[in-house]
Amino acid sequence: MVYDVIISGAGPSGSYLAYLLSKNGYSVLQLEEHKEIGKPVECTGLVSERVFGYVKSKSQINEVHGANVFFPNGKSIHISKGEKTIVMYRDEFDKDVSAMAIGAGSDTRINARVLDARANEDYAEVKYRENGEIKYQKASIVVGADGANSRIRQALNYERPRKLISTYQVDSSFHLEDQDDVNVFIGSENSNGFFGWAVPSGEITRIGVGVDHVTAIKYFKNINGKFERSQVLGINAGPIPINYLKKTYSNRSVLLGDAAGIVKPLSGGGIYTGIVSAKNAYAAINHAFKKNDFSEKSMIEYQKLWKREIGRELYIDSIIQRYFARISTNDEMLNKIYSTIDTGDIIKRINSLGDIDYPARVVFSILMRKPRLIKYFLFGG
Repeated sequence: MVYDVIISGAGPSGSYLAYLLSKNGYSVLQLEEHKEIGKPVECTGLVSERVFGYVKSKSQINEVHGANVFFPNGKSIHISKGEKTIVMYRDEFDKDVSAMAIGAGSDTRINARVLDARANEDYAEVKYRENGEIKYQKASIVVGADGANSRIRQALNYERPRKLISTYQVDSSFHLEDQDDVNVFIGSENSNGFFGWAVPSGEITRIGVGVDHVTAIKYFKNINGKFERSQVLGINAGPIPINYLKKTYSNRSVLLGDAAGIVKPLSGGGIYTGIVSAKNAYAAINHAFKKNDFSEKSMIEYQKLWKREIGRELYIDSIIQRYFARISTNDEMLNKIYSTIDTGDIIKRINSLGDIDYPARVVFSILMRKPRLIKYFLFGG
C-alpha cells in the first residue's frame, strides 16, 4: 500500500494533522518512536482554553488565573487574568489527540522509529524500524512532527534551529497552597537566558527551569531550594527551539510544531502553535492533492498560511525574547524593571491585555507607557 501521507511523530501536532487528514478521506501512516503515546513527558502542561477548542480531552488537572513573577530583589508582582489557563496531564492529552486520529482512520504505529527519509519528483519514502524490523514505505507527502531533534528535518536537509533552550523539570511532592497562580523566577540565580517556574498541579508541583548555553541543573537546584521538603517524583528534560525555521516546507514535505521551531519564544510553549501549524498543514496538503502538485513551489502554501495566522506574533516575541536574554542575569537591571512596572496602572494593563498565546500586545502597551524600559532592554541601563 502507498499512503497519501506519512507523519513522523504522535505528539499533538502530528496527531491533530493525522486526524484532519484521516477524517477527510486521506490514508495516513503515523510513526511514533516511543512505546507509548505521550511518554516521555517533556512539557509543563500549561495551555490556553483555545487548545480545547481543537481537541476533546479530559486531561485537565487544574486551572490558574494568574502568576507571581519573582525578581532578584525578592519582591514580586502579581498578574491576574479573567480567563483561565489550563494545567493538564500532557501524556493523557497526547493520548486523546491520538485517539481522535485513530478513530478517524489513521494507521498509527508505536515503537516505530524513523531512520531516514527522501523525496524526489515522484514520491517520498521513509525508512523506519518497527519493533526491531527495518521497513520502507512510500507516500505522496512526508511530515516531520517529531520534535526538536526531528529526524525528518535532518534527513531532508532542512536548516537546524537557530536557538535551543535547554529545560529541566520535575514533578515535586511539594503542594502549593496557592493553586490559582503560576510562580515565575527570573534573575542570575534562577536562569541564564530564560526563567524558572513552579506550576500548581493539584497534589504535586511542576518545578523547572529553562536556560540558554549553560547547564540547567544548577539553576534548578536554586529554584527547587525555595520549596522545603520538595521530593522529586519524576524528571523530564529536553530542548525547545524558540525560533522558527526560515523554510518549513520543501518538495513533498512539511515540518510542524517543534520540528519547525513553531513555538512561543517567550514561554517555550508549543502545543497551541503546533496545533495551528497542523491545521494549516492540512489546508496546504489538501490543496496540493487537489492540484496533484507536491513540489516545493506548491508546498510553500503551508508556510504562507501558518505565518498569516501566527507568524507576526512569533517574530515579535522572538525579538523581545532576544533582548530579555541579554539582561536575564543582570539583577540590577531586572530590579529597575520591577520598580518601573510595579504600579497600579501597569499591572491593570497587563491584567486586561494578557494572553499566553499572544503576549506581544501587552509588551508593546507597557513599553509605550514606560518608554524607559526600551532603554533597559536595548542598552542595559
